[in-house]
Amino acid sequence: MKKLENNYDFIKSEKAILKFWDDEDIFNKVRDKNKAGKKYRFIDGPITANNSMKVHHVWGRTIKDSIIRYKLMNGYTSHFRNGFDSQGLWVEVEVEKELGFKTKKDIEEYGLDKFTDTCVERVKKYADIITEQSKQLGQWMDWDNSYYTYTDENITSIWHFLKECDNHGWIKKVYRPMPWCPRCGTSLSEHEMSGSYHDVTHEAVFVKLPLLESEENILVWTTTPWTLSSNIALAVHPDLEYASIKFPNEEKPLIMCLDVYYKRFSKDKGEILKKFKGSELEGKLYETMFPYLPLQKDVKHKIVLWDMVDSEEGSGIVHIAPGCGAEDFDLGEKLGLDIITPIDESGVFYDNFDFLSNLAAKDVGELVFEKLKEQDKLFFTHPITHSYPFCWRCKEDILFRLGEEYAIAVDEIRPKLIENAASVKWYPEYQGKRMEDWLNNMSDWNISRKRFYGLPLPFYNCECGHLTVVGSKEELRELAIDKSLVDNIKELHRPWIDEIKIKCPKCNKEVSRIEQVGDVWLDAGIVPFSTLKYFTDRDYFNEYFPAEYIVEAHEQVRLWFYSMLFMSTVIKGVAPYEKVGTHGMVLAEDGSKFSKTGFNISFEDAVEKIGVDASRYLYISANPV
Repeated sequence: MKKLENNYDFIKSEKAILKFWDDEDIFNKVRDKNKAGKKYRFIDGPITANNSMKVHHVWGRTIKDSIIRYKLMNGYTSHFRNGFDSQGLWVEVEVEKELGFKTKKDIEEYGLDKFTDTCVERVKKYADIITEQSKQLGQWMDWDNSYYTYTDENITSIWHFLKECDNHGWIKKVYRPMPWCPRCGTSLSEHEMSGSYHDVTHEAVFVKLPLLESEENILVWTTTPWTLSSNIALAVHPDLEYASIKFPNEEKPLIMCLDVYYKRFSKDKGEILKKFKGSELEGKLYETMFPYLPLQKDVKHKIVLWDMVDSEEGSGIVHIAPGCGAEDFDLGEKLGLDIITPIDESGVFYDNFDFLSNLAAKDVGELVFEKLKEQDKLFFTHPITHSYPFCWRCKEDILFRLGEEYAIAVDEIRPKLIENAASVKWYPEYQGKRMEDWLNNMSDWNISRKRFYGLPLPFYNCECGHLTVVGSKEELRELAIDKSLVDNIKELHRPWIDEIKIKCPKCNKEVSRIEQVGDVWLDAGIVPFSTLKYFTDRDYFNEYFPAEYIVEAHEQVRLWFYSMLFMSTVIKGVAPYEKVGTHGMVLAEDGSKFSKTGFNISFEDAVEKIGVDASRYLYISANPV
């Protein structure tokens, strides 16, 4: 037996092995040896090709590679297809940084054609870098056959899915407040918001508003001062007990929830003049925060009843702005309340909002407090630290903005999704419970984004009211007014796809495609069909579908695992995978997600200092979570 050197160089040894594999073409020799073997059915979750690989990416890739090697050692073969997620907001944001852009307007001025080309160039650059890094990791894949989600093949596969949804009547236009990133200028879907919360300290405000038919003020509380511009109503709980209380330093009595007085204000020695149920306040009129704003002048502001009001925070009286929040909007729809939409796509007030005009909503807090004080409506402000949503790509805090979007209705398909998810073996088992909980509680899937480089939604909305959903490039050509534009299109991206007009099948009028692009999770969710030749070779598809086993980080339960399950259930009626494994996340010392710290350990730094095998052993020996 050869004696092990005292100064054995692990890194040098790893490089020698990699060179041997490359020089002798070992991967292809093993694959050729197993070509008649049983097919191992797997699907590679695409890594995003917008930056180089970091040390936290090694976890999932190590697990996948170890499983594939085990299968190879047992005589299996496979397609060995690596994936690159290659369009959407995550690519756009990095290109904007690279070009020094701050807003969507910068992209429009630069030229959408050049911006798309630059996005594609970035994807190709980092796909090449990640490929070489993955080889250095020792990962075996058919690297020359990697798939990319920006291809026309992937795009038209999603079109087919959307056409199927439309055939069931599930594609719908929605008009409601959505989570909105003012920096990216687009809405976000519910599953994109999963895990995108952080603790933030905001300045909350108590506001005292005069009742119009009595000499009393009513106390209101909010953590979002910018929304006071769009106040329409106040809500109280019909069964909570309220009181009119005279405080020594206040000219008029203040109405608030009695529990709130005892918990927060009793130290101020107020005199309780009367007590009553919230139901007695219904219909009473009040003066809003800024009655002189042009859009407020014709609004009749009144108190309404709402069983969602509680006394845990604030005053037990809720400020209602249907244009600035989903729950407020739903209540407004039910009660027929007016709606004011105060901000544009950049989170900036429209120019008919007096002192707020053309200001960013996130910056107006102090100005709002000042204007309330001028009217003697400011009771007091205080800091509050609470969990608040942020954009998963640019990290900007989210606002809620009323807008027109497109969504897939989920209620009809929900039972089948739950049934299919239950047929899957989950490792650990509790991840199946997480999926079940998500499916039971998810709302309609918001699929449209007001962006540029991404899946072009094949929606042609005619002024006659008919929505045409195009299901393939062939169908697009059939409907196109100028078929040569389809025949000669560079690629199915903006701006080239936007040049193609169709004839409305219902009224024969010319119709343009909507400008929105699709949710990035449509891109990744379709890969079982776009990469396994569902549309071109069903025999091949049936050899590899459904996947025996897929594995990703546990956050993918509500992301990739969900989108794949949804799309496969629509197209095939079954789950796209038989077994699902999850692994943990690399964490910082304080327990926060390491990739969110702003500090990343490069792959090269790690493997040059400690070697590849040390990292691989660390991750492959970790328990699934």
